[in-house]
Amino acid sequence: ITSWEYGYWWLEWGGELDTIKDNRRIRHELLRIVLGVWDYIKNSGDFPESANWALEWVGMIPGKRESRRIIGDHILIQQELERAEPFPDRVAYGGWPMDDHPPGGIDRRDLEPCRQVIFDRPYHIPLRSLYSKNRTNLLMAGRNISASHVAFSSTRVMATCSVMGQAVGAAAAFCIQKKLTPRELASNTSRMREFQQLLLKQDQALIGIRNEDPDDLARQARVTASAETPDGAAVSIIDGWNRNIEDGQSHQWRAPLAKGPQWIQLEWSSPQRIREVLITFDSGLNRKLFLTGVDREYFQQIRGPQPETVADYTIEAKMGGAWHRVASVKDNFLRLRKHNFQDLRTTNIRITVHRTNGDGLARIFQVRCYA
Repeated sequence: ITSWEYGYWWLEWGGELDTIKDNRRIRHELLRIVLGVWDYIKNSGDFPESANWALEWVGMIPGKRESRRIIGDHILIQQELERAEPFPDRVAYGGWPMDDHPPGGIDRRDLEPCRQVIFDRPYHIPLRSLYSKNRTNLLMAGRNISASHVAFSSTRVMATCSVMGQAVGAAAAFCIQKKLTPRELASNTSRMREFQQLLLKQDQALIGIRNEDPDDLARQARVTASAETPDGAAVSIIDGWNRNIEDGQSHQWRAPLAKGPQWIQLEWSSPQRIREVLITFDSGLNRKLFLTGVDREYFQQIRGPQPETVADYTIEAKMGGAWHRVASVKDNFLRLRKHNFQDLRTTNIRITVHRTNGDGLARIFQVRCYA
């Protein structure tokens, strides 16, 4: 090790005990361990640079990687993650490596502190792993889902927990609205497809499932633009894909801003009643953005608005043969923007990109319109 800013996550202990009943014992031993490591750093003579180091803070509550998990109708396992099993009831995805730590922790100095198995592609998470097998109205998301120990070593990370949280929150509302239990939703093919389309509308990424929402009027429109790049055709905004992780294609409209603002337009053969317009921008998913204690990783990350995200844009509607501005946004940093209107009757919707947060291309993944 040549860098010390990475932290001390490897000071683990207690994995062979009951992390609930033995919590006090584990907490005391972990405190002994961290203070022993600090004593060695300061007093062994092996780290002369530590002369100016000070111990600023030590957590007094053990950070639990793993504790209780609830059994659902499906227990997610290692092999399903490795082959990216395309569950028909998939509602979220993950991609963090399977990251297994020895139960003995720091006592097993003969073992590496962790073993990581990296995936070739993201994997799917089924709804059946997010509700209880024997409690009809209990949903779970996070570190308590129905998964094996090894599969859990990937699903446990916060970004994956958050997308499961979105799926579970939406499922709870959907089940109440449709008078279904979670099990009934997961087993009903038509209802499951309807729910997946709702998740897509809410910008949940579901790999291999495209927008087929019959209420999305944009899918019926003719798309034109002021300009487009060879890999960013205007028609991409209605191709049904809201991210570029499907097949290596961009699945977004791209136009150079070097010569000024660029616009993209939806046109219908007859006037449409538009009450909601949803725009999905590029938020730089290809770039690392995560919590880390490693300076070399931290300083290359872009904190705040991502360059690819559109910052300033306007929306116009054509009414009575003339264009009328109906929305104007500055300093945007969000991926999904929703615009609601009282009762817009129009044959054309035009979105003009004036500025991004740094990138030279106007980029839009998807536009949806609803009555």
